[in-house]
Amino acid sequence: MRRDCPNCNQSMEGKFLNWRKFAKQDHFRACPLCGKSIEYVMYPEEIIVRVASAALVIYGFWWAKEHGGWIPMVLVVAAIITTAFMLVNWRLRERQRFRKA
Repeated sequence: MRRDCPNCNQSMEGKFLNWRKFAKQDHFRACPLCGKSIEYVMYPEEIIVRVASAALVIYGFWWAKEHGGWIPMVLVVAAIITTAFMLVNWRLRERQRFRKA
């Protein structure tokens, strides 16, 4: 995923702080380099893989409770989730994380 500023085209990798974590408020987002406003982009693939991962974990626990195989369930669920996140990361490797607001 590219983390360049859509306004000045400079990399913001490691230079952007998510102020919500500190102030617990939804602050205005701006490029730390040029100061122009930007917007965080969440792609549908990311949302789908997160929801599917949660559903898979719930189903895995139900399956393990019914069939009694906790270790295989944990290994299979971890492998599927890791593969899904790696595939989405690879698929979105050339997409832009931020866009002009």
